[in-house]
Amino acid sequence: MGDKGHLTPAHHLEELLARAQNPFDVRDEVLDRLRSAVMFQVELYGWRHRNSPRPALRCSSFRHVFLLSDGSSLLLWELCYDSPGGAGELHEVYDDAEALRRSERRVHRRMGAEGEPDGAAHGAVSFDFFTGAPGTAYPHREYPEGDSAEHARRLLRRAENPDRPGEETLRLLSSALGHHIMHVPGPRVHTGDCQVWCSVYEHAFLLADGTEVSLYELEHNMTGSGRLACEVYLEESVADQAAHRLARERGLDL
Repeated sequence: MGDKGHLTPAHHLEELLARAQNPFDVRDEVLDRLRSAVMFQVELYGWRHRNSPRPALRCSSFRHVFLLSDGSSLLLWELCYDSPGGAGELHEVYDDAEALRRSERRVHRRMGAEGEPDGAAHGAVSFDFFTGAPGTAYPHREYPEGDSAEHARRLLRRAENPDRPGEETLRLLSSALGHHIMHVPGPRVHTGDCQVWCSVYEHAFLLADGTEVSLYELEHNMTGSGRLACEVYLEESVADQAAHRLARERGLDL
């Protein structure tokens, strides 16, 4: 293990987080464990390359394997892809493989192809919006995910909208016993040369008193540079309105 380009695992971790758009997605407890890393190795995990139509677009994912001082290992996952605005390569980092796969699907869809990470993709790029219709009814759900108060804290910390839920919501969710993340259905497809990602996710929390509370995450790259942004709202309809507003500001119609 090891990488000659970095003197220590700590240096490698520092650079990995510094170039990522979303270093806040790596949990604090994971970072604490990584501080005891004694060696590391970087492995190519998946790749996708589109040559036509122009411009060519690339997407790669990597496993960063850290050997800890107690003999165990810990993984971080990195996603690297070309900016749709031609501003260079963008990076994202995750401590969870499922979160990586979700982001891979987002980037692969922008490149004009669905499927597994490995392989080459060719073909036209479609303009995909994923937003939800207000009032959509969802089936009864379970809450399999733990560490839900920390999940709520990280979700609200990365939200960029000024009207995001505040401390009162954070205090309410501090008693959450579980949570469930679900993509809000309602895809809208626009053909053309635009390469845009816009998706809404419901983060549903089960509280200690048995009540349910949901936050709605609007994830999009309508930032001018292609940088991925996160906004969080208390109501699905408000997240939907925000998606439409962002589209209108760029001359697009949902």
